[in-house]
Amino acid sequence: MPSTELRATVAEQWRRLPGPFPRLRVGFSGGLDSTVLLHVLAGLREELGFVLSATHVSHGLVAGAEVWGEHCRAVCAGLHVPFEALGVQVDRRHPGGLEAAARDARRRALSPSGDDALVVLAQHRNDQAETVLFRLLRGAGVKGAAGMRSFAPGGEGGAVWRPLLDVPRAALLAYAQGHGLGWIEDPSNEDEAFSRNFLRLRVLPLIATRFPSATASLARSGRLFDEGAGLLDELADMDLARLRLADGRYGVEPARALSGSRLRNVLRRLLALAGETLPDEERLCELERQFRLPSAMEGWRGELGGVAVCVYRAAWWVERRRTGDAPEACLWTGQASLSWCGASLQFLATRGEGLAAARLLAGRCELRRRGGGERMALQPGGSSRSLKNLFQEAGVPPWLRAGLPLLWVDGQLAWAAGVGVAAAFRCPPGEAGILPQWTGAA
Repeated sequence: MPSTELRATVAEQWRRLPGPFPRLRVGFSGGLDSTVLLHVLAGLREELGFVLSATHVSHGLVAGAEVWGEHCRAVCAGLHVPFEALGVQVDRRHPGGLEAAARDARRRALSPSGDDALVVLAQHRNDQAETVLFRLLRGAGVKGAAGMRSFAPGGEGGAVWRPLLDVPRAALLAYAQGHGLGWIEDPSNEDEAFSRNFLRLRVLPLIATRFPSATASLARSGRLFDEGAGLLDELADMDLARLRLADGRYGVEPARALSGSRLRNVLRRLLALAGETLPDEERLCELERQFRLPSAMEGWRGELGGVAVCVYRAAWWVERRRTGDAPEACLWTGQASLSWCGASLQFLATRGEGLAAARLLAGRCELRRRGGGERMALQPGGSSRSLKNLFQEAGVPPWLRAGLPLLWVDGQLAWAAGVGVAAAFRCPPGEAGILPQWTGAA
């Protein structure tokens, strides 16, 4: 691929972006691939009208790598490209291994919160083939084997563009040599202890001796897997639309009427939308089995990473896992909000609703978690009833009840999250009231 053709390829891809993206930030390692990418984009910025910058992320995993940042700085100075170098901490306990941990750390560094720059990465066709083969060998399904996308829309980590994904590495090498570019050779790329290095250095060259087009074929398979994954997502969205209840949750019985593969597809979709790494087949099948148990409707919660699939009575949903334990007790002295069980408990000033402000401000107010045996009357003149029964009638799932905040005034239960205000403490019409609201409630 001549250098003019490479420039034209990148320019055409930029014009097809669902932008506008006036600011581009190249993830610049200083290696061959990112050096070529930066050089091409620097030559196109005036023609295409974008602002270009580069960021070098140092993981601290390779001895002597601290000098790479200075090389990158010098390259950027020669191209008149604004440059920054960032150091990151890599989680060595990452479930995906050290390589995945380094990628995640780099991704976060390149897309700081609130920044609208389009991150541009230099993965090429050989990288795509390596990724697809690696994922297939790990038993990935259609979605997992889809490989990398040329453009990934903004999410928690911001939008990413990979303009070289259909370009073979040989074309990048020819471009660099033709323009006299210098680059860094990372010695860790030769370490076959890393699985992806082993595939790139040993397996793919061997395959190419029998199948010369293997790299292009694997990359094309990745695109086809991605197309199939998109269709599965469309099917899941249609199923979810049919299952959705008026309150935004989903119906249990219609979900159980789906075939196993279709229900698992729905679960994968919701987990992906929640930003979770998809579980392996065995874990997902076990999740489906428990979901289908008749006893699940009495209250079931299957945790996966940072979320949980929840079933209660006729509804099910996916929620974030709560962090933080409810304290034994704490005083409320009139503050507008306080933290409870990892969520915010707010006290809103009202008139004619909630708790009577005069009763609260004149008494000793204490927040406690449930201890068992609590009772309260919701209707004036009505008998007190157990909090357990009130929770059941209000549809509060069993796993939430132990952590719900209860407000006691002078030793009497005045309010319970998920249930409401005791009759004796109800605010009279037209008078000042206080309405507690807990954001952790389901």
